[in-house]
Amino acid sequence: MDSKSPLARARHVFLGIGAVVAIVVGTLLSFWRAWVWSGGAFGGEVLGYALSGVLIAGLIAYAIAGRKSARSPTRFALAYCVVSALVFATEVSSSHPRRNRSASDLVKEAVGTKPVDPGSSTETDRLARNMLRDMLTLRTSHDAQVGKFKGDLSQLYSAESFSDRVSMQRCIDAVQGTLAADEEFSHQFQAWRDHIKEEVDRSSLSEADKEGFIQGVEKTIGGSDILKVRDQIVEAEEKWAAATKDLYTYAMTNQQKIRVKGSELLITDERARSEFNRQLKDCKDLRSNMRSFNSQLRQLQDEGMKKVGVTRDDLGLGQSPSPSQ
Repeated sequence: MDSKSPLARARHVFLGIGAVVAIVVGTLLSFWRAWVWSGGAFGGEVLGYALSGVLIAGLIAYAIAGRKSARSPTRFALAYCVVSALVFATEVSSSHPRRNRSASDLVKEAVGTKPVDPGSSTETDRLARNMLRDMLTLRTSHDAQVGKFKGDLSQLYSAESFSDRVSMQRCIDAVQGTLAADEEFSHQFQAWRDHIKEEVDRSSLSEADKEGFIQGVEKTIGGSDILKVRDQIVEAEEKWAAATKDLYTYAMTNQQKIRVKGSELLITDERARSEFNRQLKDCKDLRSNMRSFNSQLRQLQDEGMKKVGVTRDDLGLGQSPSPSQ
């Protein structure tokens, strides 16, 4: 028969409930501390940091009230909660370098405008910098290739571009050269994505962090949606380039019927004029379609960059993928 009075039993139950609440609160504070430390990210590394907080608080509480000589479940729970709260307060009040990291900082480090601080750099940061460097190198190379054709492309379909065979051939070469550069960029872009996955697999990150890093990259660059639009752009550009080549080839074949007067193009033969205008309209319609796809690509890029706080200028994406677009 229980000899305790109702008041004593009630007090015992109350203390037991309080101990459970204290343990739960202390554990939640450890996970909150890890969340603050990571800057709001989640993954295997964050879980490990949270569990380390639980372990540290538990060991200190055990030293206070868990040993046989001073064992008290209630005191243990209270000590655990207090230690967790103190550690959490220290984390929040300190300027932990990881919390100050940003995608913008990583971009600056990748391009060399900001030095890398080894003391605050993690394996994830290293992977991100390498990824950005490769992407910026790829983009710079592509821009240099298409930049060679910028002048001729700006004259495309103008009366001046049909003034002689040399001018017409330069337009054909510019369109074909830009198409080749854009197709190569698409191939290299896919190879870059594959390389990222290989490098992440070789890294020291946990499996959960590897998966989280890849998912973050895919969100930033648009994932499968951006690849689909890129494929559509290349397909549209191939049709536009073929039609433009046919137009200028037709003009060279019928050069004796075409005359340039100032900014006007005069075609005296009615049949040649009708065919020329039909082909010219097709070219302009195809270029308009290509630009529509390019606008979709730009929107996907902007949405991805907004998620991680990176601007278009940070990544060297201030202009369209190619002058033709």
